[in-house]
Amino acid sequence: MKKVRLSELSEAVKSFLAGASEGMIVEDTNGESRYGVIAYGEASEEAWQQAWRDIQQLQVKVGESMKRQGVTEDDVMQELLKDD
Repeated sequence: MKKVRLSELSEAVKSFLAGASEGMIVEDTNGESRYGVIAYGEASEEAWQQAWRDIQQLQVKVGESMKRQGVTEDDVMQELLKDD
């Protein structure tokens, strides 16, 4: 995927992208989807912090559950890779 700075885009392209705030599918003359445009919205610092707390809490719960069941991370990895 190529990264481009907004400042490098022409005004026409910026204007076009401004209409894609909820996403956009670009179709060819046959009605076939050719491009998808998805606006990127970054989470607030508060949302990032809450997500991190949620992940940490989930890790603790999973660790406790694995310990109660006598399952190790190696056991999980072996199971995940079993069909590969």
